[in-house]
Amino acid sequence: MTRVALVGRVGSPGAGAGLVLRIDPIDAQPPARGPVGAPERERARLAEALEAAAAELETLARQLAERAGDETGAIFEAQALFARDPGIVDAAMRAVDAGAGAVDAILASTDDQAAMLAGVDDEYFRARAADVRDVGRRVAGILDGRRGSDLWHADGRPAIIVADDLDPSAVATLRPEFVAGIALAGGAPTGHVSIVARGLGIPLVLGLGPDAMAVLSGTEALIDGRDPRAGRFVIHPGSDDLSALTAIPTALGREVVVAQPTAGDVAVDILANVGSVVEAEAAMRAGAAGVGLVRTELLFLGRRTPPSIAEQRNLYARISVAMGGRPVVFRTLDVGGDKPAAWQTDRQEANPALGVRGVRLGIARPALLDDQLRALVQSSGGTEVRIMLPMISTVEEVLAVRARLDAIVAALDRPAPPVLLGVMIEVPAAAIVADGLAEVADFFSIGTNDLVQYTLAADRTNPALADLATPLQPAVLRLVAGVVEAARLRGRHVSVCGEAAADAEVVPLLVGLGVDALSVAPNAVAVVRATVAGLRLDECREMARRALAAKTVDAVREVVRGGPR
Repeated sequence: MTRVALVGRVGSPGAGAGLVLRIDPIDAQPPARGPVGAPERERARLAEALEAAAAELETLARQLAERAGDETGAIFEAQALFARDPGIVDAAMRAVDAGAGAVDAILASTDDQAAMLAGVDDEYFRARAADVRDVGRRVAGILDGRRGSDLWHADGRPAIIVADDLDPSAVATLRPEFVAGIALAGGAPTGHVSIVARGLGIPLVLGLGPDAMAVLSGTEALIDGRDPRAGRFVIHPGSDDLSALTAIPTALGREVVVAQPTAGDVAVDILANVGSVVEAEAAMRAGAAGVGLVRTELLFLGRRTPPSIAEQRNLYARISVAMGGRPVVFRTLDVGGDKPAAWQTDRQEANPALGVRGVRLGIARPALLDDQLRALVQSSGGTEVRIMLPMISTVEEVLAVRARLDAIVAALDRPAPPVLLGVMIEVPAAAIVADGLAEVADFFSIGTNDLVQYTLAADRTNPALADLATPLQPAVLRLVAGVVEAARLRGRHVSVCGEAAADAEVVPLLVGLGVDALSVAPNAVAVVRATVAGLRLDECREMARRALAAKTVDAVREVVRGGPR
């Protein structure tokens, strides 16, 4: 059979091999239409189905919270609220009163609501449209008696699920021991399908295009989402494809082994970026030296109200316990602007990427920030707490948050734990005043994704700007070098937590520039550790020196292609 590789975007990192299980498009099989009863009867049927759907979703939320953490379960708590949302329910009931059947009424109502969300010029709201449609299809399935089938092979062989798209609730029922990966022709990386897959530790590659749907069930295939720049769906993989994967059981009856790293002299810690207890456990198994970034915002998304202090405290403590005493850095709430939470009621911003987001939102809503700081301090059990602020632009922002943090620590009714306050370097302003920030912050983490985007004024999600929006740009490398130097003069630790930290081309440059740690997805920990272990520090420093002297991105690429020497 001819090997075919389709390239898309990574929704959930990792890799796995198995046999394809193709799922027909969600809308390909319209719900069964029975005779429409009197409006009173259809209203009663619809009300009963809506309540049944809400109860199912609440159960699913509890089950998923146990499997993948509270922040993932919260997605389906929000879906349960959709099933009781007057904006959806009342519209459906009016349609029934006008003569529509219960199935048609709920599908029309949820489709209208989803279309409104999908029409908003914001990726977050467009992705939430899938949740509303998911609820509508669940209610319709209850009404017409048609429920979804199991999404795994009956004989237990690992499956590669192939679909145009999936409902988040369908992914929530998957069992990782039976599902090796998911390949989607469409999908959105910020959608709940991706978030749930990440919480469950199931690799997912999306945006593969219509060719993905031409693959027949039973075909040998492989999902490789370890490179954050591009995920691959390989049909009829060869031995070379399989030999590149970490050792995993496959439906093909073979094992894949990673080559042992060679000995180098680079002392750079490999940390993990996580968003759930499951990901923290995966990072621990992968041998991460700690967690360089906990994405706490996942607990705040997909719900109508912010989480309580107790909810937050419980999640933060569980992540710390999962890491077995290794250092864990918690990034404070990074929503607002271009990734709003449902409980935000502020007016829409004209330019959300430059709006009230990250630490700016916390300063604007001090009660929200204080609750999170209290939860983080209380979750420590007396051990060291590391807190990191996103989207820092000025020294004043750090001082404002530190004052609030100091007051919270001082008000404790027990001995205060050691607390370190760090900042993310994501905008050029922060990189330029890194010397000042190093005087008021305890550590730095360079978020290369946003640093590249804001330095080049180039949307990193726009494929037309892929050649421009790269960390190999001389401007970006010089900013990174300046940050590292400012940190060195004050004895501050510097990590890199953007996609560049897992990029094999960029890693030698980062090592040569003098960063202390690289923080990557749990599934990339072993690969990056092996890459770093084979490097020589003097060669990386010389490579970085030549790259900093380059005037163009092509000249930097020439240095990279030449490798350390």
